[in-house]
Amino acid sequence: MRLSWNIGRKRLVLAGAGLAAVLAVAGTFAFKTKAVAPAPVPVRVVEVEAGAGASGLRYSASIKPREQVELAFKVNGYVREIVSVKGPDGSVRELRAGDQVSRGMVLARLDDKDHAAFDRQARAAQAEAKAALTQTEKDHERAHSLVAGGYLARSEYDQALAKFNAARAKFDGARAQREQADNQLADSQLRSPMDGMVASRTVERGTLVASGTKAFVLVDLSSVKAVFGVADAELASIKPGSTLSVYVDALSRGFKGRVTSVSPSADSANRVFDVEVTIPNADGALKDGMIAAVQLEGAPAAGASAQVPLQAVVRQPGPPQGYMVFIVTEKDGRTLAQARPVKLGDVSGRSVTVLEGLRPGERVVTAGAAQLYDGAVVAIIP
Repeated sequence: MRLSWNIGRKRLVLAGAGLAAVLAVAGTFAFKTKAVAPAPVPVRVVEVEAGAGASGLRYSASIKPREQVELAFKVNGYVREIVSVKGPDGSVRELRAGDQVSRGMVLARLDDKDHAAFDRQARAAQAEAKAALTQTEKDHERAHSLVAGGYLARSEYDQALAKFNAARAKFDGARAQREQADNQLADSQLRSPMDGMVASRTVERGTLVASGTKAFVLVDLSSVKAVFGVADAELASIKPGSTLSVYVDALSRGFKGRVTSVSPSADSANRVFDVEVTIPNADGALKDGMIAAVQLEGAPAAGASAQVPLQAVVRQPGPPQGYMVFIVTEKDGRTLAQARPVKLGDVSGRSVTVLEGLRPGERVVTAGAAQLYDGAVVAIIP
């Protein structure tokens, strides 16, 4: 009986060892089956275009009004009236953004009952002070004549002179209060300081405003400024009074402008110098906030090497401020994506200038870049 048990146990051990070997082979086969190459990532590509060369550089600019003024009330009170104007449809309505205004035009009025009462009170006080001054002036003249003839003591003359000086000082104070009251009454009306257009209105009828409350923003768009920043290397090619070309994508139009200002100091954040180009805008086509591109004719390239679409640029996984693109290369019969760090320049429309990292003619991924990694297999789709 013991011998048969031992034989049976040896058979079980052998059977178990055989099963383990079979499972190990199956596991190895399964692992090799999972290690199949991943499917290519579908991408779209575009060939890198040459950037600005000897013909010039393009800079992204922002259109700003020739002049912008924020109007605020100088006195307290309730807004009694917003001036009414005729709208585009011919109906009369309150002044609002987009309406034209002229210099000296009343835009809004406060309830002026308190200011008018203070003005009347100040006028009455001035009239009283004026009467007192007139009387003391006569007394002073009489005393002067008497003291000159020896009919009045010097001490009495000094008293008359002191009363006259006090009355004159009181009158001067009353006159200043009256002028202040007049100004406050006048300031209850908000007037336009220029010809222009209403950019925004922030008060309504019945609003209680305090001194300094902003009510309107006015802009003068008879001419506009294209403002952009340049590096110090390009400053030599920009002279005040020179003419530059400005193109606005939204209008599909080009404009000619004159350089009217070059900042003498660089911005502390990005180390560029602000340049203003003034453009005539008689037809009002150019609006505040539009994006434009300024062409510097004959400026050196300054490292600008390529133009790529904005959607081709992605963040680098390492440096927090770094950017990169994926270029497509061929290797061993496969199409691969290669990560390429780049240094970016100015944005123009839907494209960005690449200062370093690309060469014209290379193929850059524009669709599908977010799903890629360095060395990924890709399939180019139309």
